[in-house]
Amino acid sequence: MKIINFIVVFTLAIMLMGCETDPETTYSVIYYGNGNTYGFPPEDRNSYLSEETAVVKGKNSLLKSGYTFIAWNTKQNGDGETYHEGDIITIHHINVFLYAIWEEEE
Repeated sequence: MKIINFIVVFTLAIMLMGCETDPETTYSVIYYGNGNTYGFPPEDRNSYLSEETAVVKGKNSLLKSGYTFIAWNTKQNGDGETYHEGDIITIHHINVFLYAIWEEEE
């Protein structure tokens, strides 16, 4: 039984060693209108290496009837990290998805 445990542990260790992130992999910042009724979210056509920074863009032509654009958030429901135009985001081995956050007008 000890030899089987050794083989399993050894195999897992080899697999994990091969899972290191490729330092040349690039990532993107992708914007979503999140229910907008008009316009288009900004596009960031840059490619970023991990640990590089990106500047958060404005709302572009996005509009949502009866709502005001507030900011961007990493979660569609607004429970993630919030960013405003001009903020700096550090890319960490993953694409960044930013969703428009809207506030209902009174």
